[in-house]
Amino acid sequence: MSEFDIIIAGAGPAGSMAAISASKAGRKVCLLERKAEVGVPVRCGEGIGRRGLLDHIDPKPEWISNTIKKAVMVSPSGIRIELRGTSEDFILDREKMDSDLVKEAINSGVSYFAETPVTSVKKNGELYECITPKKTFSSRILILADGVESRLARFLGWDTTLALSDVETCAFARVVSPLIEKNACIFFTGTRVAPGGYAWVFPRAVGEANVGLGISGNNSEPGKAKQYLERFIESEFPGARISNLHCGGVPVARYIRPLVKDGAMLVGDAARQVNSLSGAGLAYSLYAGKLAGKTAADAINGNTVNYKHLKTYEKNWHKKFGKQQLRSYSLKKFVEKYGDDSFLDRIAQSLSKEDPSKLNYLKVFTRTFSGHPLLLIKAIKLFR
Repeated sequence: MSEFDIIIAGAGPAGSMAAISASKAGRKVCLLERKAEVGVPVRCGEGIGRRGLLDHIDPKPEWISNTIKKAVMVSPSGIRIELRGTSEDFILDREKMDSDLVKEAINSGVSYFAETPVTSVKKNGELYECITPKKTFSSRILILADGVESRLARFLGWDTTLALSDVETCAFARVVSPLIEKNACIFFTGTRVAPGGYAWVFPRAVGEANVGLGISGNNSEPGKAKQYLERFIESEFPGARISNLHCGGVPVARYIRPLVKDGAMLVGDAARQVNSLSGAGLAYSLYAGKLAGKTAADAINGNTVNYKHLKTYEKNWHKKFGKQQLRSYSLKKFVEKYGDDSFLDRIAQSLSKEDPSKLNYLKVFTRTFSGHPLLLIKAIKLFR
């Protein structure tokens, strides 16, 4: 058995940030990853807002594949709304970024074990034991960052089930086509494209983009997301070269409560820390991982753990992003109930008369929720 102060299960952005943060605070940290290589396959559009990235990490220039200065929203009937009043967004090279974060963790003193899946966890006295095919690892504090499919939290009493409406089945692909715009992220809505969700095109370079879509679990069945994606790509980019097509799930729920049980903590997708309206979660994961690692490190005093201090992780998460996530969930439930194709077309028709240079995400969503004062306030707070 190998004993550590803190074990993190999962070396995605949330797990790596937790490991770096805890190790830099002077703790003996172990990072366990089930895959041989982190960041492969890339299971997101690789998009993030400038503020969402720079507020939580100092990115390397090579992590940024493209800088986006405008967005385009396409309604179910094909009305295109151009938003030029948005702040800069980045398209990342997640494979490079995730790999570099693990290297930073190792350089900061973290013991890293790739190809070491945790098959079960249990608490034995004051220690948590992580059982792997190689050996058993133990620690006083355990941070679970094992993604949306997280099974480990169940061993410690968390209910990780998701309602069908709170998860989207997604399909992703790398697409090469001369029809791809380099400077705009494009979002497509409508039941024909992605029932209960949306499709997106995030350009990485000239003629190359991440293309994907998500379908509400209520509307999904095996293979359906892949079929919709293939049809969408053929429609928008006929003759395109497609690679790295794969599927996965994205939580669009409230974050799990509590985030801390005794000495165990949840971060990232395992904690459902994702914007419920868009499915974006990278900025949340970077912050949550960094916060959880520092909180865990500060809670250790010799051979004892201050469990009360560990609970400040959830308090600080809620203050920074948790309230924001709950607002996004309320807005999602409204769109889920009332946002049919005709509703989305009416909003697009109204926005088509606006000056694109003055249009941004906030204006789109305030227009969407203008007849619902409480939701309007939540939208303003979410996007301000």
